Amino acid sequence: MPTLWENIKNAWGNSSAAQKLDPSLMEKLAQSFPMPVFVLDARQDKFLWVSSGALWLTKLSAGELFATPAISYLQSQFHPGDTIAGLIRERIPQAEVALTYEGNSQTAHLVGYWIELEPYIYALALQDVTELRIAQEELAQYAEELRQQVDTLTELKESLQRTNQQLSESKEQLRLLAAVAAFTDNAVIITDAEGRALWVNRGFERLTGYTLEEVKGKVPGRLLQGPDTDPNTVIRIREKLRHKEPFSEEILNYTKDGRPYWLRLYITPLTNELNEVTHFLAIELDITEEKNRMQEMERQLEDIRQAQLYASRIFKRFLPAPEGLKGYFSDVQIWNAPLHGVGGDFYFFAAQGTQVVLALGDSTGHGAAAALISAYALTSLWRGTREPVQALSALYEDLLEGVVLSGEGEMHTEGFELALLRYEPYTQRLEYLGAKRPLWIFRKGILDEVRGLRSDINPSTALVQPQIQTFRVQKGDRLYLFSDGVTSQLNPEGKKFSAQRLRSFLQVNQYLPLSEQIDLLRQALEQWRGGSPQTDDILIMALEV
Repeated sequence: MPTLWENIKNAWGNSSAAQKLDPSLMEKLAQSFPMPVFVLDARQDKFLWVSSGALWLTKLSAGELFATPAISYLQSQFHPGDTIAGLIRERIPQAEVALTYEGNSQTAHLVGYWIELEPYIYALALQDVTELRIAQEELAQYAEELRQQVDTLTELKESLQRTNQQLSESKEQLRLLAAVAAFTDNAVIITDAEGRALWVNRGFERLTGYTLEEVKGKVPGRLLQGPDTDPNTVIRIREKLRHKEPFSEEILNYTKDGRPYWLRLYITPLTNELNEVTHFLAIELDITEEKNRMQEMERQLEDIRQAQLYASRIFKRFLPAPEGLKGYFSDVQIWNAPLHGVGGDFYFFAAQGTQVVLALGDSTGHGAAAALISAYALTSLWRGTREPVQALSALYEDLLEGVVLSGEGEMHTEGFELALLRYEPYTQRLEYLGAKRPLWIFRKGILDEVRGLRSDINPSTALVQPQIQTFRVQKGDRLYLFSDGVTSQLNPEGKKFSAQRLRSFLQVNQYLPLSEQIDLLRQALEQWRGGSPQTDDILIMALEV
């Protein structure tokens, strides 16, 4: 039988996020995680990982959950259903949630957190507070019953007897509430109307280190709050107590020996038959571990963001400034938009006397892995152009040799698509060598598409030799090299922008200066996306003779 980790890998595939996870660690985590936790890929509408608590809650196996569309399942089983849909639609990176689970003939009340682990990868971590809700409802119901009893007695007793009976009923109420509270592991406090402690349970004593005798008659907050307790939180709690309405709040408190811990408070006022608040009931949940996990996740996400920014800055150093081409062409425009800060698209040019060698490539994959392939290609091109290039085929063979040897004897398919050009401005002679990346030449609005190999540069294509094609260009001709990030961009209906649509756009807008044309293309692609995410790295190089 496959392990839970094996099920996760089968569901998640070879994504960049899956590669970061230690299988043994994730297996142990999944088996020991009592809280319901769901990790899902919103873009692929699938679960990537679930904790044992999630399996217990849903009464489904990991395989059944991984085979179920994630978004529709969460919307149908967790209410309100539009909570999850809204978080995904608005791409909310972090939020607190309160949900009700209805399934398997049971209803569970849950609170927790929604976290974006990476683009479109979300974690939903929940805690079951059903018993707490039931306890609150029972306490409120019991308070109402006591109030009705007092009403009956007040109609039969003299004024003094009625006062004594009310006092007796109040004491009985506290005794019974204490009896109920004693059975919960959470900390429970009963105070008078002024907030002075009358009773605490053993859960409170275990959590704080204070005994009932030490707390009785004192305001608990003054004992438990410390140097890092947020004063604004304290002000909010005081204001809510003043309004004498039920509320919840999170606060950092300190134990008797000075250890900080996080609490989620649920405070409910208790009233007499005249609807006067006579006591407060506070139930406190220790959420220190939950807070620590959240902070650690936030630190890890920040580390990832910083690493991406650093990698982006380094990768940009490999790309030459477009201004260096303006000595060879009348106008140059380059639009480079990596999907994740760094990516697999790259461009290159190097002066060769009166000539210039240009390249545009699209490496396999996305993100840092593809950027490493691009860095290799750029380094190889830089090394190959330090001396005069005798033929474009020599550069191609150097690139191919490095791709073949990088596998260390193992067959692999990682590589890159490539378009190589060599241009002589004085003779207007242009050479092209391509592997899956075409060259488009527009002359007076008419397109001439030049194609190279139908496959990219990788070990499986090592025996296929591309042909060098030579052309004479004219003043006013426009040359376009581009990656497939433009043509493969999807709209909300799942349709690609397509090469035909790009061809038509460029042809219709040939009268515009290149800068305006490329800027208009950006706007057109943004409108085509219609709020959908960018699907690939985008790179287009436009040159005018």
